[in-house]
Formats: sequence, C-alpha cells, structure tokens
Amino acid sequence: MTLVVQDDTGTVSGANGYISVAEFKAYHDDRANDYSAAVDDAAIGVAIVKATDYLDQRFAFVGRRRTGREQTTEWPRTNAYDRDGFYVSNIPPELKEACAEYALRAIAAALNPDPDADATGRAVQSKSESVGPISSSVTYVAGAVLSLPKYPAADLRLTKTGLVMQGGEVRRA
Repeated sequence: MTLVVQDDTGTVSGANGYISVAEFKAYHDDRANDYSAAVDDAAIGVAIVKATDYLDQRFAFVGRRRTGREQTTEWPRTNAYDRDGFYVSNIPPELKEACAEYALRAIAAALNPDPDADATGRAVQSKSESVGPISSSVTYVAGAVLSLPKYPAADLRLTKTGLVMQGGEVRRA
C-alpha cells in the first residue's frame, strides 16, 4: 500500500492520507510519543491510510468536498466554516493532528474493529461457557446502538473546531 498525501487543492489523484510520514513523526516527536511499534516508514504509512479512512468514515463534516465525488478524501472542503465563523479553505491543522493521533493507535490495533456477533448477527457484549455440566451465557449489547471506540486525544482535537456535524446540525461552541 502506497501512501498518497492529499493537498489543499483536493486534486491529488488517489490520495489516501492527510499527513506524510514526516509529519506523523514530527507531531509525535514534539510530544515525546513512542511510535517504535511501527517497524518502518511503510508501517507508519499504512497506519496513516487507516487513520484517514477512519476520519472520513466516522465524521460528517460541514461543507462539501472541494472537487466533488472524484476527490478521494473528505478534505479539503468548500463552504466550511469553523466554530468562530472563519472560512476553512484548506485541510485544517486539527484534522492533521487528529490523523496523527489515530495513526498512532492504528499501529497497535484496529481503530474500529467489527463487533463480536452471534449467528443471528446480534452484537455480543460478553460470553461465558463452561464444560461440565454444560453451561453457557451470552450478554448482548443493549438496543441496536453500536458505540464507536473513544479516542479523546484525537476526537477532541477535531470536534472542538466546529467542523464536525453532530446530530444533523453543526455544533458551535
């Protein structure tokens, strides 16, 4: 997998990342975060692609993709205003920072793993079994709500900007 970094014009063909490996390293070096679990730059690049996918799938952003459907990432966007009312015409630094945070987590584990489910497709919260005299217990996730993992260091960087839509409305502080 080759990392192709999107630019502020949104015209990079096949773009699949918001930051470069160098930007990832600089961000985490500034914070003394350990990313040594990534054996090489290629592993960091894969993590960045996963983080970018996660960002684009998890969040609904204000505005529209700058170059339309052919744009392979959600940013940059048009008609995007932050919580202070400023027009955002580039890829926001907070999005890049969140991408670096998510990528660090993607090095160690899946960002949004598929939930455990039984044969009926119901999400399993916990399961216990014993062999003699045969016993089995399954606790299902309450309701049909599936909650996404929480990554406060990344989530808060992004949601504080006002560029993420919540509940169908733009969240403004």
